Amino acid sequence: MGAIFRVPLSGFEEPAGRRVALVARGGVPLPEVELDSEVVLLLGAEREGLPDDVLAACDVTASIPQTGAAESLNVAMAGTVALYELARRGRPG
Repeated sequence: MGAIFRVPLSGFEEPAGRRVALVARGGVPLPEVELDSEVVLLLGAEREGLPDDVLAACDVTASIPQTGAAESLNVAMAGTVALYELARRGRPG
């Protein structure tokens, strides 16, 4: 709950920045995505993902590389990994 006071939330059309949609598979590997400027991370529902019109409005789709037989991560874990990647690169989450 405490993150709501630190992580800015807004409507889709409001924030400035590059929109990076996280998808379960088929996107650019997250470590290869340019994250040096302002970034808006978009995460969809665990089963359905993001709607097609939202994906079309994004600048890039990214996937978290996984090994083994795992099908995908749940949305909470995917968000955690994406925010970690921002922090790892010296970007505040």
